[in-house]
Amino acid sequence: MKTCFLLVVLLSAISLHAQNYDVGNIAVVHGDASIASGLIGVLEQAAGQQFYTAHGDHFDFLIIYTTFTPQINMQQGVPIVDAADGIGRENIGFLYGPASKWGSAGRLKGGVRMIHVDKYPDDPDANMAFPLAGLTSVELLAHEFSHYWLSAMDFKKEGDTDPHTGLRGWEDGANQHWNHYFSSGPSVMYGSHIVDNGDGSFTFNPATPRKYGPLDQYVMGLRTPEEVGSLFFLCSYADIASCLEGSPSLPTPHTGSIDTVSNMYKHEVTMDDIIRAMGPRVPAAADAQHDFNAAFIIINLPGVEPFPNQLTRLETLRVRFQEWFSWATDGRGTLCTELDGDCGNVEPTDDDTVTDESVTDDIVADTELPDDAVTDDAASDDAVADNGEQPDTAVADDTPPTDNGETPDTAGGADEVVVGEEEGGCGCSLMF
Repeated sequence: MKTCFLLVVLLSAISLHAQNYDVGNIAVVHGDASIASGLIGVLEQAAGQQFYTAHGDHFDFLIIYTTFTPQINMQQGVPIVDAADGIGRENIGFLYGPASKWGSAGRLKGGVRMIHVDKYPDDPDANMAFPLAGLTSVELLAHEFSHYWLSAMDFKKEGDTDPHTGLRGWEDGANQHWNHYFSSGPSVMYGSHIVDNGDGSFTFNPATPRKYGPLDQYVMGLRTPEEVGSLFFLCSYADIASCLEGSPSLPTPHTGSIDTVSNMYKHEVTMDDIIRAMGPRVPAAADAQHDFNAAFIIINLPGVEPFPNQLTRLETLRVRFQEWFSWATDGRGTLCTELDGDCGNVEPTDDDTVTDESVTDDIVADTELPDDAVTDDAASDDAVADNGEQPDTAVADDTPPTDNGETPDTAGGADEVVVGEEEGGCGCSLMF
């Protein structure tokens, strides 16, 4: 009789592990063995299909992490629905849509592919490891999340016949990141914080936290053209027509040295120049969505459960990203990341925090992560080299608050990229 009882208990535990469940505001789901290939879109759709079996259709985005290293080992924004006209990102949603492939009845706009949760530090305001030391983990998440809108903006000076790509990094005009020499805010989509010293020299400050700059906010539907103001980028040529190649480089680490240059020319770009090339944004800021819902999901291989510390790390990042988004948009946008889709005042509470103790033994007992789990080699494989510096004028008001109200300490890293290889992975080194 005792043997039969133990067998029933064991079978019950196996059944529990096969189910999807929530731990606080993190959704834990499972895919079949095919998700190990990590095909972009397919992995995320599998997570969505499992997620929506137990959750309502009130999310604009699904933010998806894994407890394994997929063979296609890169982060990426995964759009489903085009965000707007006039932002250069039209007709991209068909790649991964429609929403029904994800299990959504129609509200879902996009996914965010963030791969192995162990690639990220416990502190979301800490710098990523090499080669992404120019971004904190919350900034990297924002980068991929924001590819739903950004960054594909060109401009056209009055009298020009062709659009100019000077605001973007050069890659046959197709790179979806800001030029390192564009004074972008500084933006999570790269660019830099550049100070015009008024004497022909310009200072770059890499310590300035990244956020959504004025042009980012226009593209996202959070600002009118009149609220953006004049923009500028630097180039080695006085004739703007000769400035054909921006730098698509990854940002300089926040702990990088201040750099001042005096051998470059300043080229101003107005919103009239941008709208002349792109057309007006439709819908305009007055009619665009400003408040968004997103769900954090961690997807596992069959028979594998996340460790408590992985859930704690992800929950800390979730709460931080929700807070960070409001700060980064200058209070013009909100992001609710709670699974009931109703954050009220969008202020995190103690109830939102997952601790190791809140993850019970019956969830993680007798389970293990795949052999390809990574920890210390937490560098994302998805990067493009950075050989530039950023300006040195951190402004206190532009510093994102941490949970204790202090400016985050960050750890630097090299700004040269190598192509890594990981067992079971592709060794990819692209940032999308």
